[in-house]
Amino acid sequence: MNNKELRKLKELKEIKEEIVKRSNNKEYIQNDITSLLLKKKQLRKYKLMKERALELVKDVSLNTQKQLEVYLNEMVSSALNSVFDQEYEFVIQFQKRRGKTECNLYFKKEEHLVDPLRFSGLGASDVAAFALRCACWSMNKEYRNVLILDEPLKHLSSNYHERAGKMMKMLSKELNLQIIIVSHSKKVTEYADKVYEVIMKNGISKVKGISEVNEVNEVNEVNEVNEI
Repeated sequence: MNNKELRKLKELKEIKEEIVKRSNNKEYIQNDITSLLLKKKQLRKYKLMKERALELVKDVSLNTQKQLEVYLNEMVSSALNSVFDQEYEFVIQFQKRRGKTECNLYFKKEEHLVDPLRFSGLGASDVAAFALRCACWSMNKEYRNVLILDEPLKHLSSNYHERAGKMMKMLSKELNLQIIIVSHSKKVTEYADKVYEVIMKNGISKVKGISEVNEVNEVNEVNEVNEI
C-alpha cells in the first residue's frame, strides 16, 4: 500500500471509532433521558400527593381553629357573665396575614366587635384574660394542672370580687385545674380551699395558714383539693 491508501485507511478507522463513540454516547444519553423522564413522573406524583396532603392539613387546621374559637369564646364569655351584670360576649378570631395565622381578641357589643381595652374598664379585661389563661393552660396536656398568678384581677372593682371568687372556683372545678393566686382581696380568698397569709415582721416574711376548705354560700362541694 502506498501512503495515500494508508492515510485513507487511517481516516476510515478514525471515522469508525468516532461513530462507535457517538453511538455509545447516544445510548448513554438515551438512558439518561429515560431516567429523567421516570424521575419527572415520580416528582409529579410526589407533588400531587403533597398538594393533597397540604389540603388535608389545611382542612384539619381550619376545623381545629373553628373548634378552638367556639371553646374559648364560650369559656371566656361564661366567666365574664358570671361576674358582671352587663352581658358580655367574648370573640376570638383567627386570620391569615402575611402568610401567618394571627389571633384577634374582641368584645362584642350590639353586633360590633371592639377592642377589650377600649370597650370598658380594665376589670373586664382582667376577667377575660384570667379565663383565657385557664382555658389555654388546661388544653396543654404536657403542663401540670397548676396555674400560678400574681394579682390576676388587680383592676377589677371590689364590688365584683365575690362573684370573681365564685368564677375562679367554678373554672378550677370544671377544668380540673389547681389555681394558686396572690391576692389582697378577702372576698376572693373566701372561695379558696386553702388560704395562707404572708406577714412582714421585723423585715422577715412569715407565712401562716388561715383556713382550709372554706364552706362559702353554695360553693361547698369538696371532691378534690384545688387551691386558688
